Amino acid sequence: MIKENGLCRTIKVIQSRKNADKSKSYVASLLQGSEERILKKLTEETTELILAVNSQQASEMVHEAADLLFHYLVLLEKVNISLEEVTDELLSREGVSGFQEKRERKEKS
Repeated sequence: MIKENGLCRTIKVIQSRKNADKSKSYVASLLQGSEERILKKLTEETTELILAVNSQQASEMVHEAADLLFHYLVLLEKVNISLEEVTDELLSREGVSGFQEKRERKEKS
């Protein structure tokens, strides 16, 4: 079970760093920098998670999954999308086959 307050607390910390001094806050430096920098971090963290999964070491997987989730949350804050919007989208797909949903997206484009 996810500890909602832990995730909410992380999001609040990220939000509180938006206008902080970027020379003193890593999060502020990401939020005040380019989206490209955050995307590079997401790529890096995704690769590290893949390597951890391949190594079959649970503690490394947890560590790298946390890094990836953290940088994903930073990206959402940077582009002004809330985690609630993302979860609402997931809930809207409930009961819809993944194959069907993908097919419908292709038909719309």
